[in-house]
Formats: sequence, C-alpha cells, structure tokens
Amino acid sequence: MLALWTVAAVSALNAQEPKAPQSVLEGVYTEEQAKRGETVFAETCANCHGANLAGGEMAPALVGPDFIAGWKTMTLNDLFERVRLDMPQDNPGILTPQQTADVVSFMLSAWKYPAGKTELPKEHDVLKTIKIETPK
Repeated sequence: MLALWTVAAVSALNAQEPKAPQSVLEGVYTEEQAKRGETVFAETCANCHGANLAGGEMAPALVGPDFIAGWKTMTLNDLFERVRLDMPQDNPGILTPQQTADVVSFMLSAWKYPAGKTELPKEHDVLKTIKIETPK
C-alpha cells in the first residue's frame, strides 16, 4: 500500500512542476537577460552586425523574416553554438556561455519573441529542446 501512495505522491508532484518551454514562442528568456545581452552585443557584435542588428559591410543582418526563416527548423542550441564558437568573427570563442545566452536572448527580443519569467539557460541539453519557430 505504501508503494502505491508513493507513486501517487510522485505523480502529483510531477504534475505541479512547470513544463519546460519547447518553443521560443513560450518566453524562454527574461527582459533583464536581453538587456545584458544588448550590452554584450554592443561591445562585441555591433561593429560588424550594426547596433540595430541590420548588418553591415562585413556581416549579414540578424533580423528580418529571411534571417529567422533560415533558423526555423533548428533549436536554440544550434544558434547558441554558432554564436559561442564562431563569433565575433575577428575573435571567435571569447564569449562565456552566460554572455552567449545573454546575446541570444537579446536577439530573441529583437525578433519580437516574448520574454518569460526564467532566464535562457546555457546548458546544451535544455537548449536542444527549444525550437526556433516563426513569430506569429
């Protein structure tokens, strides 16, 4: 009998845990995190991509339907790794995982995805579960 109660109690507790976001449409970053990301972006990315993410002579725009369409079949881990490993182009790999998560949050904010109540994580196993979808 005790084993049944334990299973029921565990099931009840699990039902109360908030479901992890599965899409960028579900608010996967906070406004505060996006503001930190904007600062990091201004210091390390804006020289090439422009302060408004519209691109420049040496780098493409990071906003607009064409840019988002290129990512819509991928996960946030794909974007996170691209930023972490390849950017900035003149000194790739200098961003910490936290700075990378903050910059990605700033990009999501610029793309008009909603902010949420928890920060975008920097753990790959979680980022792999969050899909990039076209904003509605």
